[in-house]
Amino acid sequence: MFEHPIHPIVVHFPIALLFTSVFFEVLGSLKQRELYRDFGYWLLVLGLLGGVAAAATGFWSEDAAKAAGVPEEAIDRHETFAVISVIVFGLMLVFRRWVRGRWSERYRAIYLVLGVAGVIVLGTAGYFGGDLVYRYGAGLLKPTTPSTVTPEMSAPSGSTDPD
Repeated sequence: MFEHPIHPIVVHFPIALLFTSVFFEVLGSLKQRELYRDFGYWLLVLGLLGGVAAAATGFWSEDAAKAAGVPEEAIDRHETFAVISVIVFGLMLVFRRWVRGRWSERYRAIYLVLGVAGVIVLGTAGYFGGDLVYRYGAGLLKPTTPSTVTPEMSAPSGSTDPD
């Protein structure tokens, strides 16, 4: 099971959930709608659980990335931002549970700043994760280069060669 790159399958869910969580928190604050904030909270919980799963599968994939020739510095950079993002969103969850019904403008501002910071850090982790795949070929069985692309690979599906 761990020979197949599981991390790219798992990682998209927490990214989408956490970005959307912050979106609904901001929207709930602007519109003063508790329903949006509640939705943001549950997206945060699900996104954080998915983030832990993504981190675990990322750690399991690290050796395969190194074996594929990905520089350790690039792996560490992605890993650092990913871990920081899980920590930031974890702090958001702890803060939200601590505040509960005692929301004030100050608490709301702190919470939203944490959310925006989390989105920035998570986006940075995703950017460097993309580098691992698209620049260094992590997770690819055989990296393709322009010299290894065959005419069949570049032709659109179902097209016929006019020759």
